[in-house]
Amino acid sequence: MSYTINLRKYQKLLKEVTYLRSELDYQKEVLLTAHLDFESFYREWCANNDVDLDALNKKHSSRVDQIIPDNPINSKFDEKDVLIPTEKIEIKRKANKFSKIYKRLARELHPDKEEGNAEKFAKVSEAYNNGEWSVILEAASDLDILPDNFKDIFPLMREEIDSLRKEVAKNETTYSWMLFECEEDKNCMQRVVKQFLNHLFKLEL
Repeated sequence: MSYTINLRKYQKLLKEVTYLRSELDYQKEVLLTAHLDFESFYREWCANNDVDLDALNKKHSSRVDQIIPDNPINSKFDEKDVLIPTEKIEIKRKANKFSKIYKRLARELHPDKEEGNAEKFAKVSEAYNNGEWSVILEAASDLDILPDNFKDIFPLMREEIDSLRKEVAKNETTYSWMLFECEEDKNCMQRVVKQFLNHLFKLEL
């Protein structure tokens, strides 16, 4: 395949992965407060509609214990998951394919350089250690730095796209996100709360 085609494919994949990472960052920012908004709204709605949450929690305690740990209300998006050793090894293996472009970025951004950027340098270094390849590639694109091993990184870019797409889709199914998407439409907000209560307590309203 010609260099031009590989370059076009790279640019296409980079746009897609950059968009998805931006969308995920946006979701995380929204959900930091949306979880609290959902908690507040659904408790207020229950109080105004004679739904006894204490009684329901006691009656369905085992079901609540099973569901709540996975419930979006309790999700903590600002805490990074601890990587197990095998994941660290896998990231290190994949990082070899980005080592050249990372080293070029590090030289350009290093805070000891007059034109360096400490914040971007730290961000790129963290991304390299955590396997967030799109962050590295986006920073490289900003500096007009292109990888010289397109074929090696295409599978990893697609893998990250798939992973980000799944995370975005998962967030869209949370009750907090669905309530946020209602945009103050009271009928919509009420439907979300009823769906949540049915899910948690099998309560038909």
